[in-house]
Amino acid sequence: MFLAVSDNLKKLSKFFPENLFIVGGYVRNAILGLEYSDVDLTSSVDVEEVSKRLKDSDFSVKIKNLKMGTIIISKDDESYEYTAFRKESYKGGEHVPYLVERTDKIEEDAVRRDFTINSIYYNINKDEIVDLYHGIVDIAQKVIRANISPDEVFKHDGERILRMVRIAGELNFKIDKATLKGAKKHVSNLSEISGNRKLIEVQKILNCQERFNLSKKSLKRTLSLLNGVWKEFGLKNSEVKYSMVFKCSDRFLGLLIDIIDTEKPDCLEAFLETFLKEQFGFSVLIIKKIFVLLGGYYDALGGMSNKEYFFKYFENWGEISLLLRSKSKHIQTKYNFFYKYIIEHGLTIRVEDLKIDENDIKKNFKNIDKRSYNRILNNLLSKVFDGKLQNEKTMLLDEIEKNLQNY
Repeated sequence: MFLAVSDNLKKLSKFFPENLFIVGGYVRNAILGLEYSDVDLTSSVDVEEVSKRLKDSDFSVKIKNLKMGTIIISKDDESYEYTAFRKESYKGGEHVPYLVERTDKIEEDAVRRDFTINSIYYNINKDEIVDLYHGIVDIAQKVIRANISPDEVFKHDGERILRMVRIAGELNFKIDKATLKGAKKHVSNLSEISGNRKLIEVQKILNCQERFNLSKKSLKRTLSLLNGVWKEFGLKNSEVKYSMVFKCSDRFLGLLIDIIDTEKPDCLEAFLETFLKEQFGFSVLIIKKIFVLLGGYYDALGGMSNKEYFFKYFENWGEISLLLRSKSKHIQTKYNFFYKYIIEHGLTIRVEDLKIDENDIKKNFKNIDKRSYNRILNNLLSKVFDGKLQNEKTMLLDEIEKNLQNY
């Protein structure tokens, strides 16, 4: 079996009389006739020796990960990730091995890989496939199967569970029963994965059907595979009732809504702060932004008054509107009508648009406690919005003067 290989890769292989191999997703996708993924290279030559061989060549070498023995080889607009054959030892399910050992045997290198379809090597020098675990047969049958014992594949790497789900969605493959059973057995290893790694895989899962233009049925089937693992994401429920994730343009926000609707937390802000920080490593700033968008979504569904609503969410209405439209066009239209009215009539809707600010209060009313500034400004905004007061500095200061006894 011959695979398409660039001239640069063929030229690179000349530096490896021991044989240079492509392995992983590139080989799998090439066999399927799909778009090629990143090129992962391997051979029996250690990275120090590779760097020496390529020193005066047209190829450049950059270290990516010293512990893992990974370098990036580049030429023109092509780049490849290279690692020498290796064996790995783990503790727990943290994904990253605590010990990496070099080996000269491709058979020992293949053991550390996850699924048969990802364990196929292509020998560039000889233009031939090395398929130690019959991955080509599983590709033909559209099956994801652990290359060795499922217990061994999953017990040290929780990320492989999410990767398995993602690949199943991207390729519309089914999962071998024994492999799925092994993944469920070690699902607790997901707690060992960093928030960033979990976020990357979940985002890919949410957009899996778009990778190779599959239907949304693939996404539905893939998300069903996630049910059973959600408790490892700190949720009370093991199954999420999916609905908005299929309707929202931002699928992650749609998923959050489905999770919230399933969990029904007492406090939305506290739930998001804990869930997004602990499970995905989100920053405080991003969590606040998400809270505003989802708060605007749920407050609209709860029927918050137009005035109160846009005092709170005017700046973020564009994004909130998209979420609401996915849920209820009627509610979205209702609030959007008032939003347009505000703009068309130039209504003052933000404290920042008032002709006075906290400095004006401090300068003119030294006896007012600064803790009251925000309340004063919001009261003025409400009166200006209702047309009871003009947004003029003198009139606003006079209004404060009239109500000094209340401050």
